[in-house]
Amino acid sequence: MTNVTNTMWNRILVAGVVFAAVALMAALIFALAGCAPKQVSEPKQETDPMANVVFEWKDDADCAACHKNEEAMMADASCAQANLHADLECFQCHTDTSKLAEVHNGVTYGQTVPEEATLETVDAATCQDPECHGTMEEMAELTKDSTALVDEKGKVQNPHEFTSGEQHDANQPQCTDCHKIHSEELEKDAMMWCAQCHHKGVFQCGTCHELRQRAVS
Repeated sequence: MTNVTNTMWNRILVAGVVFAAVALMAALIFALAGCAPKQVSEPKQETDPMANVVFEWKDDADCAACHKNEEAMMADASCAQANLHADLECFQCHTDTSKLAEVHNGVTYGQTVPEEATLETVDAATCQDPECHGTMEEMAELTKDSTALVDEKGKVQNPHEFTSGEQHDANQPQCTDCHKIHSEELEKDAMMWCAQCHHKGVFQCGTCHELRQRAVS
């Protein structure tokens, strides 16, 4: 009888140990599951219904819908070149319609617009129209006292007076070479254009090594 009783108690003890082990394991699994990082569902990105719509360019299109930087400059008094033209429509200056149509072909509203437009679509004849700025000679008279362009030796150059010469005659400047209307740095832009040849920072011809050498030979 004693052996039977001992056997029974042993079985009960083993069963208790097994039950406790199972309960402990279950509790551990539950705890680990509770500590596991929960996957957070990301908010749905709202898609622009116009993103894939192809932009149809025409001369009276709303350019500001995409070219927001340029539009902002037109209203910014610190960007004088653009601000002075704020009462004009884009197509009144940007007259090269064939080039504009070509570059906008297939463009969608969802495409990223370059921070700065690099396509030149303004013709000098448009700027020099009598109803706009007039001829280069007329502009030279208006800026005869300008000190905007001064070289490193203090020589002042009228920005609209272009002295005739071999290089100058072969490289006649266009209005937009200096006047980048959507730029805030007119004087810097003008000097950079001059510096393509006058890279020594001196406006007088024949002052750099290459020209002196050519003159001697």
